[in-house]
Amino acid sequence: MTALKTRLRFFYNSAFYPILVVLLAFIGHVTEFDVAFMALILLSMVPALLLCNNLRFAVMPILGIVFTVSIKDYKPNNHGLEERFLNAGTLIAGGITVAILVSAVIFFLIRNRKTCNRLPKNGLWLGLDVFCGVMLVNGIFSQNYTPMNFLYVILISATILGIYLLFALYTQFDGKTVDYFMFCFLLAGLLISAELIWAYFTTVRFDANGVVKGSVVLGWGIWTAIGGMLAFLMPACFYFAASHKHGWIGYLLGLLEFFCIVLSQSRGALLFGALALVLCILVLFFQGKNKKKNRIITLALIAVGIVGVILLWDKVIALLGNLKSFGLSDNGRYEKWTIGWNHFLDYPIFGSGFYDSFVDPAFEHGFDPYLYHNNLIQMLAACGIVGLLAYLFHRIQTVALFFKRPTMQKYFIAIALIAFLGFNLLDVLFFKFYPGFFYALMLLSAEKSEDMTA
Repeated sequence: MTALKTRLRFFYNSAFYPILVVLLAFIGHVTEFDVAFMALILLSMVPALLLCNNLRFAVMPILGIVFTVSIKDYKPNNHGLEERFLNAGTLIAGGITVAILVSAVIFFLIRNRKTCNRLPKNGLWLGLDVFCGVMLVNGIFSQNYTPMNFLYVILISATILGIYLLFALYTQFDGKTVDYFMFCFLLAGLLISAELIWAYFTTVRFDANGVVKGSVVLGWGIWTAIGGMLAFLMPACFYFAASHKHGWIGYLLGLLEFFCIVLSQSRGALLFGALALVLCILVLFFQGKNKKKNRIITLALIAVGIVGVILLWDKVIALLGNLKSFGLSDNGRYEKWTIGWNHFLDYPIFGSGFYDSFVDPAFEHGFDPYLYHNNLIQMLAACGIVGLLAYLFHRIQTVALFFKRPTMQKYFIAIALIAFLGFNLLDVLFFKFYPGFFYALMLLSAEKSEDMTA
């Protein structure tokens, strides 16, 4: 029995477990047995929660499980969630799975309560706490106030502050732990890329103008979410290109993810993904253990890329045709920003709340509130000037972290956040639920990478 426990602990703390999770998520996605595989991924954590003292094994299941959701029963207005998840059988099975998992989590927390970490006095948790705390009172004095305002922020806070605190307290950080987190970010990006490539061979449609943008859907998200998440995760690949043996593999994986950003057909993701790619290559040129090799690889790839574009010019034009057809149009964003700004002017102190009076069937997404496609306007409209100040306090604390004790992990996490936050000046990922997991764990990784150099 002791030998079995030792082997299980080794497996859960190794790179094999996150790879297994990614494979399960991909299989569940492409076979459309997503509910069963999501349950399997969740239940796979139970032995680790009973045996392990380090929570890091839970990173990949938390990051990857949402990407198991398939395109089955997809509908543009609600993604088919009612048919797929809100039926008696799924709810009962899901309830049993969650009950088992929650019991195991409680057991883990109680068993490790005396050895959990202490939070640093001026850690990022402070800014996150202020940010999430202030959001709780969004729209408090608005005539359209609803308890949904409070509930929504509770859930958003759980994905950002809750996940940050859970892993900050119960992860044993050593010289390899941050690299483990970065490896999980890399795997998540590859999972999305694999699903998107699969979709191009199965469900994505084409017409005379090229790709039908509305068909670039993976069930868990549409083209903007796909591209935005890839732009967010791509820099993790280049981190390994800069710092690890056989870094050329990480370089090529990063280029693959950038290619998939193009396939996503998201203009915002392409804009900030291209910015992230340039910044990553600049770091590879001047920093890291492999900078000489990376310079050679970069110049060689530029030459190959030029020749490839010349030879495949027609296919390149077809791929970019849909992006070109949209040109520089704002796709309704200016109207959204105007609506948000007007709601701020109506309630400038605490905002009009996430669930305000705006009603338009074209923008209703089930539980999600109407979002304004710009983080700053969103905070002003929903939480007023008080909320914006709280957000800026968190942002200043984040920026300060990246200027203190630079590390290789920090360089690439900073690039990832630049891409993510830049993208969210044009879109809504920041205020969706699953990106909060990535955001929280990237901030924690940056913070702990600093501790590793102290």
